[in-house]
Amino acid sequence: MASRASAPAGPLDVLRTDLAELARLNGFSGGFYMHIGHRRPISEIQAELPPLRQEPRQLVSTGGLDETLYRRRGYLDLDPLAARAASGFTPFAWTLEEFADDAKARPVLRSLDAWGVRSGVIAPIQDYAGGPAFVTLFRGVAKAELAEPAAAALLLAAARLHATARSAPDAQAKGLSQRELEVLRLAALGHTEQEAAATLALSRRGVQFHLARAGEKLDAPNKTAAVARAVSAGLIAL
Repeated sequence: MASRASAPAGPLDVLRTDLAELARLNGFSGGFYMHIGHRRPISEIQAELPPLRQEPRQLVSTGGLDETLYRRRGYLDLDPLAARAASGFTPFAWTLEEFADDAKARPVLRSLDAWGVRSGVIAPIQDYAGGPAFVTLFRGVAKAELAEPAAAALLLAAARLHATARSAPDAQAKGLSQRELEVLRLAALGHTEQEAAATLALSRRGVQFHLARAGEKLDAPNKTAAVARAVSAGLIAL
């Protein structure tokens, strides 16, 4: 009986591990990295029906924040932390209590609180080409403090994380699921559809479905092209 293949860590896994280590070394319970990207003019957004929610180009978290729900609920349009980081240049400390009077922000503030994100520090990253990004390290208690030496070190660490994220393609941005990445990787390794089905405990039709979906998302005309694009983009590791 075939055993499941253990896929090597992908770019997002490496980024998440680095983020968790940065939070641990600085005494925080978790963190998240967000590449906000360039925002579209409000006139363009208002002209669309239905209204378009703007999502971060990339969001990677560790220690609590729910990336999927953050995106699904359109929190980037409501998040005061992201808004402040988008126009900032130097690290700053924050607590959720600072934004208690912001009625628009209440939905995202309640969710952050439920996820154990109550205070922390933010290092903004101003990327002229790709748009702003930031790294937040957070605690589950309200405690706003940031020493000057720590601020400089955090800014440097945030810039390095952003460089890592920008150099590694984002499977999330392309909408690829973990299962789609798995079937692409097995195809790249030369597995037949039947072998991939046995490895992943799927039917052959299931493998074909995931390959077809991956091909659509990668704008590839066939399976071979989809695999080639995934490998060349660094979405799958061999």
